[in-house]
Amino acid sequence: MTAIPVSVHGAEGRMGRLVTELVESTPDLRLSALITQDGRGQAPGGFHPTLALSEQSRLAEAHPRGGVIVDFSLASAMDGLLAGARASEAPLVIGTTGYTDAQVEQLAAFAQRRPVVLASNFSVGVPALRLVLERLADLLPDAFQAEQVEIHHRHKLDRPSGTARTLASAWAKTRGGDVPPTHSLRVGGVTGEHRWVISDDEETLEVVHRAHSRRAFLRGVAPAIRYVNQAAPGLYSMEDVLAGI
Repeated sequence: MTAIPVSVHGAEGRMGRLVTELVESTPDLRLSALITQDGRGQAPGGFHPTLALSEQSRLAEAHPRGGVIVDFSLASAMDGLLAGARASEAPLVIGTTGYTDAQVEQLAAFAQRRPVVLASNFSVGVPALRLVLERLADLLPDAFQAEQVEIHHRHKLDRPSGTARTLASAWAKTRGGDVPPTHSLRVGGVTGEHRWVISDDEETLEVVHRAHSRRAFLRGVAPAIRYVNQAAPGLYSMEDVLAGI
């Protein structure tokens, strides 16, 4: 079995470090490059025992052809990411959130030539939550109203979270109405919680996804790498990945 070469873009971040550990512990994946936007993350003794951090401008040079680039960085780093991916003809697995509509259009244009898995959350439970919400939106009478509360640690920048936006959009699309309100809390060290309260005058439903650790967000990364490595050009979601397992 030939291992899939994987470059981690945003390797200096919290999720980037976890993805690096995941790739190194997965037999059919091989860590090939660690990329940082501006050289951050270097520490005394080195960031990694065998691989040095490479600048984003050297992404195409550092990433081997035939491999997959996994991105957990910042929305502002997208132009450099796509430039490197074009030059190395690499498929992408993207977990970065906070993209503008124009940036999503850029990703869709790139996906016409190379496959891309774009997900705001790589846990297994969140895609299931999305399916549950879509089903409820379809089944419940119009009298039921929905609101979402999402809670994350105090260091999380985007508000609402990318996952919260995805879930709210899924509800609105199925329901055929406005996007329901989302209330965002940034407190302490909360890993991540998305709580939906759906109610009319007579009864209430609550649906919750709660991540117990950041490793919950890694569960779909390895399957996404395998999926995108074999997929035709296109823009894919975690639902596509899970359906293909």
